[in-house]
Amino acid sequence: MIKLIKPAFAFMLLGLLAGSCNEDDGSNSIPGLYEEEVFLEAEIQVDEITYGSRSNFNELQYTSDNTKETEKELPTLTLKLDMYTPPNAGSSEKQPLLVMIHGGGFSGGDKNAWRNEAYTYSRAGYICASLNYRLTQSGGNQSPELRLFAVQCALEDIQNAIRFLKANANTYFIDTTRIVVFGGSAGGSLSLTNAVEYDAEVGTNDFPEISSKTKGSISTGSSLINDDPASQSGSIQFDAFDSPVLMFHAKEFDSGGNGYTWTDNAVPTQQAIVNSGNTCTLIAQPNMTHTVVLELGGEYWQYIKPFLKENLRLDEM
Repeated sequence: MIKLIKPAFAFMLLGLLAGSCNEDDGSNSIPGLYEEEVFLEAEIQVDEITYGSRSNFNELQYTSDNTKETEKELPTLTLKLDMYTPPNAGSSEKQPLLVMIHGGGFSGGDKNAWRNEAYTYSRAGYICASLNYRLTQSGGNQSPELRLFAVQCALEDIQNAIRFLKANANTYFIDTTRIVVFGGSAGGSLSLTNAVEYDAEVGTNDFPEISSKTKGSISTGSSLINDDPASQSGSIQFDAFDSPVLMFHAKEFDSGGNGYTWTDNAVPTQQAIVNSGNTCTLIAQPNMTHTVVLELGGEYWQYIKPFLKENLRLDEM
């Protein structure tokens, strides 16, 4: 086993502000910014961006359900993300970044899965980046070794995506001191793993001078204490200096087919994080759910809002 090693507000308001979304004009003073949708969906710029490429292992891999059949035959896979940029972002008005990671058992899914959430947050002034990453047939579950490899490929990709975004912060108007990672199901596992094993020595680091550490991790439908080969005792180390965690999990039973429970998986994960000296807030989802929608202003916003406010230091902006 390979051990992971750490080292409909806008038109009137925008007219009154006369270009407040441009640089050097105090756009961060817009009432409700970061807390409610102050921009229109049509004002959000959405771009598909390439953040890297990787060899296709034995033609077992691809980056999306939408491109699976063609990508399986390619020797090299192109890794892409969707960037949602609100009009308050500019070269002198860098904004917080929310990175979003889809689920799908490491064998399926697509960055469009977070489209709704990305729009709600970008309409409130956050920059959002929804990632594709390498997926592996059957999630690598043909063997424990291939499963571990599949998870590590995904982790390598999402960590390099975070580094890419930091490296290009001036281009994309990102405040690199204010980044939080969201994820659901497999994406939640990747979000949690990056929180406690950022800069894991898996694969290749495309930006050796840049860390994938962020200011927080938010997950739904996942845990780190379970029987996955990538989560075995000794493969993950918890430390006080890890990123703070906000974790949503079904109470009692997860409906995702993984057999995980609140008692045996969610609570022990929280305890491991807290016992290390780090912080982890665990929020109960309804019984027999797997993931829940974590959109701005939604059912769980009451928990997400203070987490973002504290860890992104929004009061200072």
